[in-house]
Amino acid sequence: MKRIIGLVVLCICTFSLAQNQNFGKNPAAGKILHLKDADIYYETYGKGEPLFLLHGNGGSIDAFAKEIPILSKHFKIIAMDTRGQGKSTDTSKDPLTYRKFADDVKLLADKLKLKKINILGWSDGGNTALEFAIKYPGRTNKIITSGANVFPAGVGENEVEAMKRDVAEKVAQQKPQSEIRLVQLMIDEPNITKQQLNNIKAKVLVVAGENDLILRSHTEYIAKEIPGSKLKIYKGASHGVPIERAEELSKDVVEFIKTH
Repeated sequence: MKRIIGLVVLCICTFSLAQNQNFGKNPAAGKILHLKDADIYYETYGKGEPLFLLHGNGGSIDAFAKEIPILSKHFKIIAMDTRGQGKSTDTSKDPLTYRKFADDVKLLADKLKLKKINILGWSDGGNTALEFAIKYPGRTNKIITSGANVFPAGVGENEVEAMKRDVAEKVAQQKPQSEIRLVQLMIDEPNITKQQLNNIKAKVLVVAGENDLILRSHTEYIAKEIPGSKLKIYKGASHGVPIERAEELSKDVVEFIKTH
């Protein structure tokens, strides 16, 4: 369970802008998409081809604080807080799903009148990116996933069992449902099939750290089953590639979207 807790801590680290502003708390760049069961907070930076940034479980926009200054020189960045996380709210009662998160991305793209989008997704954000590519193929251009998984055991059976114990403890301690639902999400999801991966039409770059939380064999499986995908393992990195290898990742993202 320590690695899962470490993941959440890593995802919620805050980084400051050079001009004493915070990504994720920047009123000049922030807006809200009002949905019937959620308010989705997002910030936009730069101009050009649209690139959505999707953070990991329990995180927020500031997870990409090191990437935004670089990527916004090349793309129109749309960084969003996933429902029930960061500054986004969620009043729904059903279990959280990555497909629902993907629907939120699509609705935001609709609001911004974007026909096709690119997505950089870290961890849960990568799972959402894959679900988006599966459900909305006509709206998807290119996808970059970092530390994504396509079924729960991609983190290893021991980690899944540890998360189940964590949920039981949170229920016994009467922790907020919002906290419980986020962990339960990682236990129940994603459930992306081999056939669904085989049918992805978007160009996909699959990345992970050499010492990632996600099993190396699982990352390789994802890349193998998505037609024409590219795979990169960042030597010496953990699950926190966007923090530990921000400059390298940004360079790879720019090259992948612009040249492949």
